[in-house]
Amino acid sequence: MGRSLASIPEGHNYLWHTDRGGGQPLFGWRTRYWSFLLKLSKRLPSWTVQAQPGSAIGPFHWENRRLSFAELCRIQTFPDGLVVGCGRTEMQRMLGNAVPSLIAEILGREIRHQLLDAPVNGGLKLLPPRRTDVPAPAKVAPIPSKYFSLIGVHEAHPGTGKGRQAVLRETTT
Repeated sequence: MGRSLASIPEGHNYLWHTDRGGGQPLFGWRTRYWSFLLKLSKRLPSWTVQAQPGSAIGPFHWENRRLSFAELCRIQTFPDGLVVGCGRTEMQRMLGNAVPSLIAEILGREIRHQLLDAPVNGGLKLLPPRRTDVPAPAKVAPIPSKYFSLIGVHEAHPGTGKGRQAVLRETTT
């Protein structure tokens, strides 16, 4: 996983290595879950933390590794220093199923303001500061030779990627 992940640019997933991406055609278009080999970008918001990740299911850190407990907590806007007494699988299940703390803070403030007609003082405490010192993306590594046998023509998922209503709208316009 780690060696093939290094061949995917920040902010992309396995679709990079399809005939529609910028890499080598190792996979068929939309033939895997979107979170397969999903790598975070330093400049974009994170994707959802998966509650039941597999060995190649992201999001992964842009340095081609699993996210630490502290990093997963930050994605979910939990305060620093949170401690849980369980293993990695259970911890990630809990974080993947959790509602981000920032959402609760925003809802609480709006309830206070709109329903209780009480003043809301100060800014959001759980909102992370905007970073301005974001480093450039790392260089993408070449595909490891053990994956060369996967290079070739792969069938795309037969669906359109659109629901029934989207297809219906296309045919009626």
